[in-house]
Amino acid sequence: MILLAGPTASGKSQLAIDLAKRINGEVINADALQVYSDLSVISARPRDNEMQGVVHHMFGHIDGGHRYSTGQWLREASEVILDVLARGRIPIVVGGTGLYFKALTQGLANVPAVDMARTQEFLDKNGIAALRELAESLDPIATARVLGNDPQRLLRIASVAQQTGASLSQWQANTHPVVPRGYWHGAILLPPRDVLYSRINARFETMVQGGGLREVKALAARRLPMDLPVMRAIGVKTLVQYLAGEHSLEAGIELAKRDTRRFAKRQMTWLRGQTPDWPKLETKSDIDRFIEQMAKQVSA
Repeated sequence: MILLAGPTASGKSQLAIDLAKRINGEVINADALQVYSDLSVISARPRDNEMQGVVHHMFGHIDGGHRYSTGQWLREASEVILDVLARGRIPIVVGGTGLYFKALTQGLANVPAVDMARTQEFLDKNGIAALRELAESLDPIATARVLGNDPQRLLRIASVAQQTGASLSQWQANTHPVVPRGYWHGAILLPPRDVLYSRINARFETMVQGGGLREVKALAARRLPMDLPVMRAIGVKTLVQYLAGEHSLEAGIELAKRDTRRFAKRQMTWLRGQTPDWPKLETKSDIDRFIEQMAKQVSA
């Protein structure tokens, strides 16, 4: 099987389709937002006419009111991978959610359920900086993997350490990969930063013009909690604020572009750090060479 990772707007979907047509493959989603049925445009989910006849799995199959987890993705993806292989085809897992790839290739810890209410009270009273300090004191290894202020991950790190008697990093150390090394080939699509940022800027303009605003308006009408993953998708908050009259549409678009560029930068940092041995596809020549290599591997 083949794993294709990369930041948003890097061209992963098209590469996966080109590769699938060459090696008799099927595409499996590894993007945490493209699973949601409510986020077709804003998540840049491939549309039917863009799939070019290639079978796609696990896109747009989850309602926005659901808190979809890495564990749920891993269970679903494992079943789909086995089905694709059983039919003599090649699974091509593609997306930008690094934790999904990590779970697939390194395993996912069977961490007991914890109640984060008390830790949430600590956050509400003391703020995000204090929560990060608490998490670092309890589990410096896991906390070092959290880029920026991610309250959900920091809350979990602190809660697990406080309630289970073992740190999250200790639980995670006792894992086994779903797909062992030697049974998959991975690659990271990393276009030059200026090219990537230019694509991000142009793509969000296209999203808004192509139904993104209507999509966010329909989502806002559901009055879902703002801490749900679907509501935290980049672009949703700023467009909701525009719809509420808090700023202009132009301001909302520029904020979304900025946030997407920052997110892409974090993705690139994570992927380079967590998958140092995966080949980096930075140019068209790199991409063409990778497709040829995979075609030879499949036919060998």
